[in-house]
Amino acid sequence: MSDSEALIPREGRGAATVEGEAPAGAETAVAALMALSEHAGVTASHPRLWLRALVAVQAGADCPAEMRRALGITAPSTSRLCARLESAGLLARHADPKDRRKTVVELSPAGAEEVRSHHAHTAALIGAALPASGPEVAAFAAACDIARSHLSRALSSGGGR
Repeated sequence: MSDSEALIPREGRGAATVEGEAPAGAETAVAALMALSEHAGVTASHPRLWLRALVAVQAGADCPAEMRRALGITAPSTSRLCARLESAGLLARHADPKDRRKTVVELSPAGAEEVRSHHAHTAALIGAALPASGPEVAAFAAACDIARSHLSRALSSGGGR
């Protein structure tokens, strides 16, 4: 099963599909979304991991263990990543005042601005790639809503990575 197929929840694949096969049209949709993300410049691996880490912290991962789980990386990799983000001025680490054994991570103002800037840049690029109006926009929005719903269910049920 490919990575893109693994993102499609089993219940969304339909009864007639064979285990590991995506429903009709899913490969086309994934290819279109990947092309759109490439156009938006969101596929570079190194900066992407940094950004994913910053977004995880913004979303509530307040310690390295939570970052590790959110990113699916090892503890040593998480430690190195935190050190690099801290050196770049994007992340702050300090001891938890309630439990000195625990390290708390939080975005620095520069880290929060990096996330905000990236989201704004990506939204502008995607907006520029879409038609200004018409049935294509409505169809794309509906497809995105369906994909978001299926991905949310898959991730909340432990089906995500």
